Amino acid sequence: MAFNENTRVKIPAILHLCRLGYSYVSLSKAKWDITTNIFTGIFTESIRRINPDMEEGDIKRTYENISFALDNEDLGEAFSKMLNATSGVKLIDFKDFNNNSFNVVTEITYKNGDDEFRPDITLLINGMPLAFIEVKKPNN
Repeated sequence: MAFNENTRVKIPAILHLCRLGYSYVSLSKAKWDITTNIFTGIFTESIRRINPDMEEGDIKRTYENISFALDNEDLGEAFSKMLNATSGVKLIDFKDFNNNSFNVVTEITYKNGDDEFRPDITLLINGMPLAFIEVKKPNN
């Protein structure tokens, strides 16, 4: 067996994240919005669970508001305020953290104009990519 970054670091990191409660999502079977990299099915299901009184149209408007906030040139400040809001629509359930969806995906490409990057591991909370992990071989 050839040892490389995948076998030495990435796969063990993903397995550890799964032991911590994350669920692996295969990109070959997943659907996501390439403009935001939000996994829309997971997002809709999570927002519905966290905000049980929301109607489908309100969830779609919330997603549109997030998309708009992500287009702002404010380095994510508007999106951060939405994530941390204590009133209105909750994007993350901070009171019952088990009410959220935690997923991990690998090698998803992010584009911004002509720039693009592809982190080794992306962590999703409620379908929203909120953390990137770059893995490196030991002694690298």
